[in-house]
Amino acid sequence: MNAWRFLDTGALPGALNMAVDQAILGLHANGKSPPTLRVYQWTPPAVSLGFCQKNHNLDMAACRRLGIEVVRRPSGGRAVLHLGDLTYALIAGTADGMPSAVTAAYRLICDGLLQGFRRLGIDARLGRGIMKPPQRDICFLRGSLGSIMHRDRKFVGSAQTWHASSMLQHGSIILMPQIEALVSLWPGSADSPAELRAKLEGRITSLQEILGRLPEMEEVKAAIREGIAQALGIRFDPGELTPGEWTLAKDMANQENDKNPCPTRTLPKSPSANSGSALPA
Repeated sequence: MNAWRFLDTGALPGALNMAVDQAILGLHANGKSPPTLRVYQWTPPAVSLGFCQKNHNLDMAACRRLGIEVVRRPSGGRAVLHLGDLTYALIAGTADGMPSAVTAAYRLICDGLLQGFRRLGIDARLGRGIMKPPQRDICFLRGSLGSIMHRDRKFVGSAQTWHASSMLQHGSIILMPQIEALVSLWPGSADSPAELRAKLEGRITSLQEILGRLPEMEEVKAAIREGIAQALGIRFDPGELTPGEWTLAKDMANQENDKNPCPTRTLPKSPSANSGSALPA
């Protein structure tokens, strides 16, 4: 059975989180990083915008007031609020056995997520493809191939990007309700706050709402790791970022911070699997 690397980098600033994913992807494409599953959180909380997302109607003043950073993901899709969520990133390539077709890769990885959620007692299903969104700026109001649903309400959104024959798929798993935060960050959308709240309540959910309890973070991480390993027919061995990955990620994050309207704070000297394991405030 092939062994892939498992990273738990804890909570990091937004630009650094995105840079770590990008650094691993680029180095994997050059044969310098192993296939990797990474789980992480965000501190401070952040909104990540899709790579090609031009219009977002996000209230930047509200972000600054609430201490929420704004970063851009290397993958597509729409805005995601990283507040009370767990993010996963899977970096692998066709040489590791990943399908070369985008749809097939989505389905394989999402099958692993579904198996992980079954371990938590959640009967979820894969979204049925792209649906016309009622509000185009927020990821969790859109249906897509990477969506995972419970009773027709979305609680996982995923996106992909490819570099040569290497793929990065990452996604956000909503752990606790975030509707009021979303409403406060999009007051200038086409909907009134009441209309936006009603749409969110009808279309998104969280693990806390599904289970009737907030699961322990380690419980969720273990379920995701085991479910994906089962779907891919591999095993995950715990590892760490290499010095080369960490140096490249810090350089990329610093470059991004120079143009970020809500910049990241001083970057940490090194990642820690135990740093910030609690949910962002």
